[in-house]
Parts: sequence; C-alpha cells; structure tokens
Amino acid sequence: MRVEIWRLYRHLIITGGIIAICCYIAMMLFERRINTIRVERLLCVDAHVSSAMLLSGIEFDAHLSQFSWTLHVSEPSVAQAVQNIHTHQLIAHLENSYQSIVGPKEAPLVEGELNSVKSILYLESLLLKLLNSSELSYAQKLDLLSKIPCVTVSLFETQAPDGVMNGTLSSGASAGEGAFIWSSEGVSHLVSVEIYHPGISFKYIVVFVVVIALLAMLLVIWRELLVLDRKRQSFESITREIARGRSAVTEEVADSSGTLKELAYSFDSMSSHIQRLLKVQREMINAISHELRTPIARLRFGLEVLKDDVDEAAVTTIDGLEGDVEELNTLVDEVLTYGKLEDGSLALHFASVSIYHIVEEILEHNKTLLQHLALEVNVPEDVNVNADEHHLRRALQNLILNASKYASSKISISFTLDEERWQLDIEDDGPGIPFEDRDKVFIPFHRLDNSRTRASGGYGLGLAIVQRIAFWHGGAVLIDESESGGAKFSLIWSRKQHQNSVS
Repeated sequence: MRVEIWRLYRHLIITGGIIAICCYIAMMLFERRINTIRVERLLCVDAHVSSAMLLSGIEFDAHLSQFSWTLHVSEPSVAQAVQNIHTHQLIAHLENSYQSIVGPKEAPLVEGELNSVKSILYLESLLLKLLNSSELSYAQKLDLLSKIPCVTVSLFETQAPDGVMNGTLSSGASAGEGAFIWSSEGVSHLVSVEIYHPGISFKYIVVFVVVIALLAMLLVIWRELLVLDRKRQSFESITREIARGRSAVTEEVADSSGTLKELAYSFDSMSSHIQRLLKVQREMINAISHELRTPIARLRFGLEVLKDDVDEAAVTTIDGLEGDVEELNTLVDEVLTYGKLEDGSLALHFASVSIYHIVEEILEHNKTLLQHLALEVNVPEDVNVNADEHHLRRALQNLILNASKYASSKISISFTLDEERWQLDIEDDGPGIPFEDRDKVFIPFHRLDNSRTRASGGYGLGLAIVQRIAFWHGGAVLIDESESGGAKFSLIWSRKQHQNSVS
C-alpha cells in the first residue's frame, strides 16, 4: 500500500509541476500579448498626433516621436490634417517594425517608419505641443482628437483653469494606458483624453489561468481515483473468485505497481491453505467414517448372537444397545453422504419422477413417527419433476422429519410450480426459527440454543444435506415463517436442470 500511495503522490507532484510550468508559460504569453497591444495603442496615438502636427505645420522635436517621418506635401495646412487623419494607416510588418501612412496608399501625404520602440514614449510632450499650438483652433483640436481611433474623448461640464493638462502615462516596452485632462481658454468644460486600454485586464487572465490549472489538477486527481476504483473492483473480483474456491488468480491481475498483485497473492495463499485444511478434514472424517463401518457391523452381529445366549432380562438391554449401534450407523451414513455432496464426488442421475408418489412413500414409511400429527398434503398427482429420485427423496424426508420434531399438532406440505422452477413447501406449527438464526441451521453439526435442542434428536447434518442436494439440483432451500407461526422450509430447484448427471 505504501508503494501505491507513493505512486499517487508522485503522479500528482509531476502533473502539478507540468501544470504550473504550462500556467507560467501561458501567463508570460498573455502578458507579452497585452504589452504588445499596449505598445501598439501608444504608437497609434504617437503616429496620429505627430502626423497631424506635420500636416498642420506645427513644429516639434524629431525625438518626441517614435517614427521617422517623410512629408510629401509642400505646404502643410490644418485642413489637410483634419480632413485626412481618418485615412491614417498603421501597419505592423514585424514585431517591432511599423509603417505609418496618411492619405491614399498610392499617393501618401505623410509616411513614417519605425524600426524599434524606444525605451521612453514622449506622448505627453507631443500632446502638449498639439493642444497648446496656435495653428489649430479649439474645435479643430477637439475634432482631430476625436478622429484618432485609439483615443477616447469625453467632455465634463466643470469650470477649470485654462490650459490644465495632467494625468498618468506609462511608457517603455511595457507601456500601458494614459489619461489626460485638458481645458481651453473661454471653454466652460473639461476634456478627458484617454488612450484605449486592452479589453481584458491582466488580473482576469490570471484568474482564468488559475481556474484552468485547478480544473486540470482535479481531472488528474479524478483519473487517479478512477484507477484506484478499478483496482478495488479488480480486487473484489479476485476475492469472489477465491471465495468460490478458485486458485492461481494472481496471474490474471493487471497491476503495474505490484501492490494489488501482492495483496491478491496473500489472499490466494490463505485460501489455498484453508482449502488444504478443509480437504484434510474431509478426508479424515470420511476415512474415520469408513473405518467405523466394520466395527459397527461387528457390534450389530455380536448383539444378535448374544440374544440367543442370554435370559429375557438381558434382551431389553441388548435391544437398547442395538438402537445405539443403529444410531451410530445412521450418523456415519449421513457424514459420508454429506462429504460426497460437499466435494461433488456423488453422481446424480436426473429423471422424470412423480413428486406426489415420493411424498406419499415418505409419509407411509414414517407413519409411526407422524401418527401424532395432522398432515395436510396439497401435492398434485399428475405432476412430474426432473430430479435425482434417490436424493430428492432423501431431501424431502429430512425436511418432513425435521418438521415432525418441532410441530405441535400439524404439518402442511404443498407444491407449486411456474415456468422457471418447482417449489415444495413444508410448514409446521412449532416455535419457529428466529430470523437471525436461519442461516445457522444449514451449518453441519450446528444446533440452535432455543427450543430446537438435542431433546429433538438428530446430528445437525439433515438440513446441511438438504441444502447440498438443492444446490446440485440448481436450487436452494429458503426459510420463512409459516402461517401457523412455526417454520416454513421451501425446497426450490430449477426446471432447466436437464443434465443426466451432475458431479
């Protein structure tokens, strides 16, 4: 089991490490993509603002823009800047190579080339130049800003000092969004200029990656639990096979770690040892029983001879001894019969027999034992069953005699059948059998500690023999409570048991 636990921990640790690495790579890729989008948006503002300033004739230092510009018009004008800013194209050729064009592609007004992104973006200075320039009116500046696709312009009806421009701006390779507040002389409201930020925040990406990682880990844990459950089912199957007496099942166990196979091998070894002990026990009982037949026969013969040589007073004693010898002979016979039924060495010969005639013969043969009881027999005369007549007779006789020992006044015998089975019910009006003790009556030599005691006679083998006979007939013996309050024994066997012999 320690090996199995270590295997589970090892798989979880390895899988968790792989998931953590994948999550780290995914977050790096997401972060890189977000930074790229942010840089592109800032470059978009740079390109639009600086190109508009060139077309409007507003002078600015070349280092304030990330682009190297080429102006294709001889006389810049504000009208050209405002009119053509919406035709601005920002084309990304490679990761850090952009081309900016204003006007038709065949005859551009302004062209800008970006070879690499500088470490510092001077958007604040560019915007200050644009918004503080005298070449453009307030309306033209506002119109120009509103046409830039990566800038949001909002108006606030709030009075503020003239020329206010402040806010936050991130720059460099990881540049983020920026926001500016601008007011102009003679205008009663403020203007908010905000650069678009990416649609998905990085914190949401982190949450998304963590959720995916947790789901992946849960799937791995679920898979490991399924593997353990399959091994549990396999082990249950193995134990059932061992319980049925099958050995050498460990060869069929598929277990890479060997833990389950080792456990199954231990159970298999234990089962084999128990089977050997039971076999030795059966062989010993059978041998003793066979060996007892000879001295029992000698005792019986000797007692018969003694009857001729003793007086009448001793004959009664000899008759009692003969009864004891006969009882011992019956016990030996039952032990041998049960042993053969238990190990399957007794051949059963199936034939069509009349159940009515078998019951009548049993009742007639045991008339003396049953004379004090009222018998209620409900068995049809025209029904034949498929069974081994000798052993079926033995089973029914054991059940009827068992009922006679505990019945107070009557015994009921009834027969029913359907498409699948035959059933013979034997009921008595005795003390009955408690529910928790019903399985114990089939244990060989076992007796219950209630009214069914040794005072009733028997050896505790009669019902065990009945159960084995029912088993070899493809059936079973069931115990229930009779309508009169006593015990009800039901002998059930299959109608499809058509073999000529079963061993």
